[in-house]
Amino acid sequence: MRTARVRENEKAIASFERTRKSKSAPITEKRTTHYGNVLRRYREKAGMDQASVARAIGYSTNTISNWENGVSRPDIDAVPSLCALLRIPLTVFFDIPFDPASPQEEQELLHGFRQLGPARRGIASSIVRQMAEDEAAVKATVRSLKKSISLPLSPLSAAAGVSVPMEDVRGKGAVCLRDNPLARQADEIFLINGDSMEPAFPDGSMVYVRHANRVSPGEIGIFNVGGAPMIKEFQPQGLRSYNRAYRLIRLGDDDRVSCLGRVLGPVSPEDVLRVDKTDDEG
Repeated sequence: MRTARVRENEKAIASFERTRKSKSAPITEKRTTHYGNVLRRYREKAGMDQASVARAIGYSTNTISNWENGVSRPDIDAVPSLCALLRIPLTVFFDIPFDPASPQEEQELLHGFRQLGPARRGIASSIVRQMAEDEAAVKATVRSLKKSISLPLSPLSAAAGVSVPMEDVRGKGAVCLRDNPLARQADEIFLINGDSMEPAFPDGSMVYVRHANRVSPGEIGIFNVGGAPMIKEFQPQGLRSYNRAYRLIRLGDDDRVSCLGRVLGPVSPEDVLRVDKTDDEG
């Protein structure tokens, strides 16, 4: 026999599914604000902003804002991910009174599972496994984001053989990285454009850079040469490329050359969690 708690859960979920609407459609039911209030309270308790929640469950920040402000309800497919991410009990999300005298939920589920035929048991097991994997993935994502380091990205800078004006370089996005020693020392990430420093720094790779106004001979730096940033090895005679197809840039008294920073090392692809570029970068 089903308990009162099970019936209340089924009733709340069924009501939620019947009355849910599209993500953009306004909802006028009195209880609409309940879901938004719960979502906002548990999100703030978790120390996350709307953008972080949106990224973790695959929705837009605007959608999360609409849910919290009662403009729309969370899609039923998003409820498991939301509750797992923010640790919202279903009884709280659906506003179901908790009865401590009720049998444990695990026993109820096991009893129901045993009533199923082989085919439906297989379906139920598959659903539970998938939900458990999804929850584990969400938790892993949250742990990674909490331990991540965000650094500004200059996608067109450090031009290895390609001159790019400084005004087109700085502050074009951000890179979210796993916590690591180089990321903790760096001030900025530069995306290499060109092949003059191959094979050590190939075209399209990224490097950690610490701001500095000088580097020692033999060190790799980012240099502003006549208004265009380049990645080069500093030598007393000039700026050297690793690719022998490029000539040495000799430093004369009239050259407009300044050091922007010291290259700490390449960014490992495994350490990159996310790259956010501005709209003009695509």
